[in-house]
Amino acid sequence: MFKRSFALLVTTALLPCLSVAEPLSRHQLLNHLDSYGNLDLRSRQFAQLPDNLTVSGNLDISRTRIQSLPKQLIVQGSLKAQDCQLVTIPTGTQILGYVDLSRSKLTSWPRGFVPGGYVSLNDTPIKQLPNNMRIKGDLSLLRTPLTRLPENLYVQGDLYIGGSNISEFPTTMTVGGNIYLGGNKITQWPETLNLGGAVAP
Repeated sequence: MFKRSFALLVTTALLPCLSVAEPLSRHQLLNHLDSYGNLDLRSRQFAQLPDNLTVSGNLDISRTRIQSLPKQLIVQGSLKAQDCQLVTIPTGTQILGYVDLSRSKLTSWPRGFVPGGYVSLNDTPIKQLPNNMRIKGDLSLLRTPLTRLPENLYVQGDLYIGGSNISEFPTTMTVGGNIYLGGNKITQWPETLNLGGAVAP
């Protein structure tokens, strides 16, 4: 009797762990959706989201095991993915608000991906950004292993690079606000720098 009860207890305890590797169904997602259309999955033990997902508000996957955003994801608000396992953003992803990927595992930025607000890549392992990258707000690259910025970078707001390995700027660069070096020493400056503000050491 004791052995049978113990086995049932162990099996029941393992069921949540076994299920998290599968994509969440749209019905399951409704449990985490508020009346404003925000999808809050913070600290949940989920590993995947369904493809072709549209979120009418904000999406928060901070502190989750999700390693890749789903294909054809549309977020009409902002994306928070802090302290999570996110590595990949598929081509075709649309985020209409800001994107905060601080302390995620992101390794690359998809070409042509232009969120609608600021972008934070602070404390991520990202090593390269695509040429012609466009950011519609601030771009923060604090404490990243990046050594240089991409050619023809366009940042509508401020640019923050303190604590990174960036020492070279591209030949052409546009920053609508200020550039905050954060103590970084720049050995190569742009031939064409369109700067709306100032450079702060």
